[in-house]
Amino acid sequence: MQKILIVDDSEINREILAAMLEKTYEIDMAKDGQEAIEILEKKWKTYQIVLLDLNMPVMNGYEVLKVMEEKQWLDSLPVICISAETSEASIGKAYELGATDYFTRPFDTAVVLRRVHNTIALYAKASSSLHDAMEMLSGIFYRIIKINLSTDTYRTLKNISDDFRSPLDGIKSISQRLMQYGEEYVHEEDQEAFLEFCDSKNLRKNFSEEDTERISMSYRCRNGQEFRWVSMEIIKSTEYAKDNEVVVLYLRDINTDYLKQLDMVLSRSKGFVGMVNVNVTDGTCKSGSSSLKNLELQEEDRTLDQYINRISTSIPQEDGRRSFTENFSRKHMLDSFEKGHTVIQENYPVYSTENHRPQLYCVTAEMVRNAFFGQIEAILYFTNITEKYLEEKMPQILYQKSYERIAVIDLKRRKIAISSAKVFDFSESLDQELDYEQYLKKAVQNSVPEEEKAQFENHTRLDNIKRELDLKGRYSFSTHQINKDGEKCLINYTYLYFDRYFGIVAVAVEDITELAGQDALTGGYNRQGFVQKAEHILQNANEDDNYAILFFNIKNFKAVNELFGIDLGDFILREFYEDLKNSQLDPVVTARAEADHFVCLVKRENLDEEFLPKLCTKKIFSSGKTIRLFSRCGIFYVKDKEMSVNMMIGRAKLAKEYIEDEYVQPYKVYDSSMQTAYIDKAEIAGELAEGIAKGELQVYYQPVVDVKTGQIASAEALIRWHHSEKGFLSPGFFIPALEESGHISELDDYVIHQVSDFLMDRYHAGKNVVPVSVNLSWMDFYDEKIMEDILDKCKNNDLEEKLIRLEVTETSYAAMGESRNSILESFRTEGVKIMMDDFGTGYSSFGMLQQYNFDIMKIDMSFIRQIETNPKTKSMLRFLIDMAHEMGIHIVAEGVETEVQADFLKKSHCDYIQGYYYYRPIPQEEFRKLLDEM
Repeated sequence: MQKILIVDDSEINREILAAMLEKTYEIDMAKDGQEAIEILEKKWKTYQIVLLDLNMPVMNGYEVLKVMEEKQWLDSLPVICISAETSEASIGKAYELGATDYFTRPFDTAVVLRRVHNTIALYAKASSSLHDAMEMLSGIFYRIIKINLSTDTYRTLKNISDDFRSPLDGIKSISQRLMQYGEEYVHEEDQEAFLEFCDSKNLRKNFSEEDTERISMSYRCRNGQEFRWVSMEIIKSTEYAKDNEVVVLYLRDINTDYLKQLDMVLSRSKGFVGMVNVNVTDGTCKSGSSSLKNLELQEEDRTLDQYINRISTSIPQEDGRRSFTENFSRKHMLDSFEKGHTVIQENYPVYSTENHRPQLYCVTAEMVRNAFFGQIEAILYFTNITEKYLEEKMPQILYQKSYERIAVIDLKRRKIAISSAKVFDFSESLDQELDYEQYLKKAVQNSVPEEEKAQFENHTRLDNIKRELDLKGRYSFSTHQINKDGEKCLINYTYLYFDRYFGIVAVAVEDITELAGQDALTGGYNRQGFVQKAEHILQNANEDDNYAILFFNIKNFKAVNELFGIDLGDFILREFYEDLKNSQLDPVVTARAEADHFVCLVKRENLDEEFLPKLCTKKIFSSGKTIRLFSRCGIFYVKDKEMSVNMMIGRAKLAKEYIEDEYVQPYKVYDSSMQTAYIDKAEIAGELAEGIAKGELQVYYQPVVDVKTGQIASAEALIRWHHSEKGFLSPGFFIPALEESGHISELDDYVIHQVSDFLMDRYHAGKNVVPVSVNLSWMDFYDEKIMEDILDKCKNNDLEEKLIRLEVTETSYAAMGESRNSILESFRTEGVKIMMDDFGTGYSSFGMLQQYNFDIMKIDMSFIRQIETNPKTKSMLRFLIDMAHEMGIHIVAEGVETEVQADFLKKSHCDYIQGYYYYRPIPQEEFRKLLDEM
């Protein structure tokens, strides 16, 4: 079983974490940093991870991290830090000292389990990869040592020789060990040069120079009764920093086979497809190997220049061929070496001989002087970097949902590949390529109106596209086309260079029919008008003008329309537009992009983030009612004015989705990691059906306890997803993704069937059963099939008490409106109890009590957590419980975690308690055993 060391001065925190993890891991604990270091000194290699509190007496977490870094334990032992602080300074300091991850109190079981599992898995994979790499390198280097020059410490990564062992193993200082090694093992003629080379000050000085990546020397080393030539090479690590001077020392025997001096480059050439050993001095190719036929050595490749000239024929551009033959000619390589340049590296586009498809190779020549013969030798190797290069260069325009289709055009081969904008893959699209002229001819005949055909043909000529892209970097035009329904639509084509090396162009096709003209509601710009105006402003802006795109979304606006009517809703939208347009942001352009979404272009100097919370909160008074509205704002800072404005809007919109609490900070600034997460969510939504079929989604049950008896009175059904590839997925991640994609009803239907089957099986077998509540999304009430299915299950079972209860959140009540409330009343007629979930989190909580009927009210955990810290909360809870009882409504308190909370709720006559204080969510089999023991 894998082991975890928990370091925290709070016994309660240690016990909570242990309870969360002990079923999966073996747990050791330390009450402070000093005790942790003492434990780690003895057995740090036995642990898979350390959970470390940052704020402790005796020795705090930062000091522990510093010691672990000095001893180089952090190379293979990850640390997740724990603290109630969330400041950037606190988190940043922990990461700078080597922490792997960070989470805050109070602990969330799902978050703790996921992060611990993922971190251990990541380090295990890295450790396995390192082990494999060490095994591979052992054929070249007989010793590899990781050195920290800042702390004068070291760790031996690989050792298959005796000359560094006892009595030298007892020396902890790397500088002392190297000095003693030089005095005892190095030949006397080489000793002075060795000691000077390995002098600590000399090493630090050499690597402090920005251009120095490695240094090396050769010397004779005593091995038994003889001396052998050894090469020592010290390379700057990727971890190297001014205050963390990490380098790696490699030793290899060059006495027998001096070509081993060159083999090391293969360890750095991931994805290499070919290599050739070259004697640069006499210009001959000695040996080679390749996975591609055209890179293999042929009979005619007697010299280096002959080989290079033949390979160059695969490079499409004349200037590329000329550059390749010059850079890797014998003359240039010799000249470079004499000038001190031992590495030549360039990227070249190549057309594969097998399918004539474009590839991008990184070609590298690494040269050394043979220690015995004085000749210059090299390894020339080729690495395929096509996928990496294209991923980095792929225009983000391809991720915009507003585009209907994406096409890729190969200008040189005059080919086109068409793909859906939602599923785009560069390599797969080339498998479906078509002749460009034939495709264009068919498109013109079938889709373009007669009066616009000549203009369309001119716009889409390849020579015209290339000319426009070479001049402007971006090319677009709009034209009318006839869609599959025979309707005339306005279509916009946007062309961008996918990659200039290959002459490949990406084309995005967008239907802008509905976007033409002004916004009828506000009288201002709509999305299309905004895009055109903003593009004009940005293209003509001065270089030092800085702008930002802001995207606003009014929260729960659908509920406003349902509750107060469309006329008031339209009034609110116009008011919001005017407030935004006339705000102190002083927008250059303002628009209603769609529905309740607004966008504006502002100068960075006018963007006051402290003002945004005020702008995002608005009170509306109508017919004696006060409506408080909240909006969320995503911000994208414009750095590249040539970027598509639609792309900027998309990124600002994406940033909005990452707002954690709009009541505290209703805005979020875009960063690139959001794009990756957005794609992950789209993938998850598409994998739901497969996940259900594989049994990856499992129903867990969290018991609800009767306060008076202490017995299990009911339970709540919760869903957990153990993904076969991604591991444990948090409900906080996949449930919003399913709601956004419209798949949430499929999940709810699955949960209800699982719970119903479980309860009915036990009931008919004469075993103990309790009611189980199932969460419904507001979207379920717009799915007649799932509602009818649930109602039929309730009508057809023969139980005296309906065992399935339905939980509906405040937000869902508001979104449903009166038209959907009748559905809930149908369930109540059949004896199904209706529960209001998360009471107290909405903007009209007490209004819900007046307008809707329900049997049980669940008080949100945000109230419960304040029982011990906020006296006002206690008064509010007593009032809510008494009020609910007078209305005939039972109360369930969610998220109860401590004895103090439970005692207060008992004394306040709360009916039921749900939370970790009694039970955590458990799998069905564990819940079955609990029921059997009742």
